[in-house]
Amino acid sequence: MKGFASSFLDRGRRECVVFCVLATLLVLLRSFVPTYYESFFFDSDQAIVGLMAKHLSDGRKFPLFYYGLNYMLGVEAWVIAPFFWIARPSVALMRVPLILMNVLVAVWLVAALHRRLALRPAMAFIAALPFIVPTPAVGSHLLEAAGACIEPFVYVLVLWQLRQRPLAFGAVLGVGFLHREFTVYAIPALAIVEARRASLWTRDGWRRVALAAAGFAVVWLLVDDLRMHLSGEPLALQAASLRGQMCFAPHELGARAAAVFAHALPVLFGGTPAPLVAFRMNTPLAAGYRAVGWLVGAALLVIFARLILGRTRVRSPGADGGFGAYLMWLGVFAACAYPLSCHLTPGDPPILRYLLLALLLPIGSAAMFLAREPSRYARTFVATAFVLWAGINLFDHIRLIRASAIEPPWNDHRVLADYLVNNHIRYARATYWDAYKLAFLTRERVTVASVDVARIDDYQRSVDAHADTAVTLARQPCSGGPTVASWCIQPPAR
Repeated sequence: MKGFASSFLDRGRRECVVFCVLATLLVLLRSFVPTYYESFFFDSDQAIVGLMAKHLSDGRKFPLFYYGLNYMLGVEAWVIAPFFWIARPSVALMRVPLILMNVLVAVWLVAALHRRLALRPAMAFIAALPFIVPTPAVGSHLLEAAGACIEPFVYVLVLWQLRQRPLAFGAVLGVGFLHREFTVYAIPALAIVEARRASLWTRDGWRRVALAAAGFAVVWLLVDDLRMHLSGEPLALQAASLRGQMCFAPHELGARAAAVFAHALPVLFGGTPAPLVAFRMNTPLAAGYRAVGWLVGAALLVIFARLILGRTRVRSPGADGGFGAYLMWLGVFAACAYPLSCHLTPGDPPILRYLLLALLLPIGSAAMFLAREPSRYARTFVATAFVLWAGINLFDHIRLIRASAIEPPWNDHRVLADYLVNNHIRYARATYWDAYKLAFLTRERVTVASVDVARIDDYQRSVDAHADTAVTLARQPCSGGPTVASWCIQPPAR
């Protein structure tokens, strides 16, 4: 009997390794187009993170926060900077640490769902598919080098691991919150899961809460002190900036909340057709299908009906549903908080980076369902729906790879960057969406100041100091000077 159990465990470990490798390969496949084609999904927002990483790798600056903002700790730049020490800065190299974090999260989900919910590795892999193979738009956003899109997934998984080590938990929460406020969803999600355990309400439970608060406070005070030394500005500006981005007006909130279910979540899950160009992706393709929306909706309806009505039970004595519930509630809070942003306009394409953690809702709920559901037919239906859902998303990724190989995304910023470098133009002015992208693509051999939203003051001062040689890069239709790609190179004003 002991030999059989050992053989079974070994077989389970081998199966887990196989599905973790498969998850890794699928993440690499969905990462190909935004990594290989530099013009597919790269803009000035992401270029600023690249410039921050370059400045750090050159030893010129320590970017504590995203340039020009009072929030969003510069963790992305710190992670990318070592890669810029190794090789020449490029869009593809920027993506490498983000791809590695995507792989980490995918493997972590499969392994943790297998271990904590006593799911077979195949079932854990199926439950994690909404993250492993999302739509092309979502997959690209998970590699976006701005807005901290993949990092909150890492933070919330680490916080689960540290829930019994409160001081470290609070410290990680502090870093995660200062990096991207979405990390705070872990608090109510964990509170709901832990509330069912009597230990939360004991003296030891309150001691853990106090230690976590102390860890958070230490990180806040250290970052505040560092910020005061670097810029002379208090960290309280972070809270003020976040408050300024939240809108609670009832007449607006209702419409934005309705848009979450009518438009935002269907787009996130691939349940409605959406052109990728609407998400700043350089391709004519559209992705998403109404049939997928009905399929996913039916699967989630079965899952929640069975979970809520209490028709499920733990099928394995080793299963712990806490981790699945934690993931599910994280997704719920991400969806509920989404309408609070002032940047949302009902009817416009959703801001996916604000909603990405909602991917954990189907993952956590499906994992709990598959671990508890006694009906083989119900489990088969849900598992089949998730596989079909991922298969359709994978089909769209393959379509995108094929279309990009046949007709690579036109890279007009690269054409202009090469022209400026080859013609020894050192200073220029352009709009925000051109300025920092060109500065990064030229590896700062051309300093480009922004004529509208300025994020890097050094560029503004440098171009002003060389105004007699600084050209203006005007978008066509325009006049004056040679035309390159979509721009006129207008000479300096005399």
